[in-house]
Amino acid sequence: MPNPRSRRLRRRWLPQVLAVLLVVTQIQAAEQAAAPPQVPPASPQVSTPPTPPSPTPAQPAAQLPVEQSLKILVLAGSGEANDLERRVMAPLVVQVEDQNDRPVESAEVVFRFPISGPSATFAGGKSSATVRTNGGGQAAAVNWMANAEVGSFQVHVNASYGNQVGETTVTMMNVARVDQANKVKQPSLWSHTWFKVAVIGGAAVAIGLGVYFGTRGGSKSGSTVTISPGSPGVGAP
Repeated sequence: MPNPRSRRLRRRWLPQVLAVLLVVTQIQAAEQAAAPPQVPPASPQVSTPPTPPSPTPAQPAAQLPVEQSLKILVLAGSGEANDLERRVMAPLVVQVEDQNDRPVESAEVVFRFPISGPSATFAGGKSSATVRTNGGGQAAAVNWMANAEVGSFQVHVNASYGNQVGETTVTMMNVARVDQANKVKQPSLWSHTWFKVAVIGGAAVAIGLGVYFGTRGGSKSGSTVTISPGSPGVGAP
């Protein structure tokens, strides 16, 4: 049978023990609430190779400024007439030179006829055509025909080579018929500088050969060879 004294002691200390346990429980709960949340350990990351930068598109090279440095010399066609009745067209030839008076090879030359009035057209009814200069810097308009309108007109000529450009105009005329009656000069080979040079050069060679053979034959026969070149020319048809 329990001792009455021991029961009194339990009744006396039991509330105090319960109070202490309650305080301890509240303190632990407060500490757990104040503690930061536990972060699960991070899983190991697999290293990803860096993405190479995309190539930068190449920037176009800076264009050089355009220079008006080309010269266009009219070799044939300036002031000449096109015979509409006989459908004979005057030659149209230019030469392109640089600022140092040197011929420009492979320059692009554009011949452009007026679109109305006295004029001419290229094959297919086109008003312009593009050609390239040869080794001597020369370019000629070909496969063109004057229209049926009588009168003068201007042919616009543009040349370009790289960033170099040049331009000029050539005045031509359409006439019903080229003859002495209307005092319009028929285009002839002699009107072109290159033909004159060729003829004069040929005459000089002929003179030299005559002097050479005359000198060799002089010791035997004493004869003298004399060559007098005349003024060559090509008449109108």
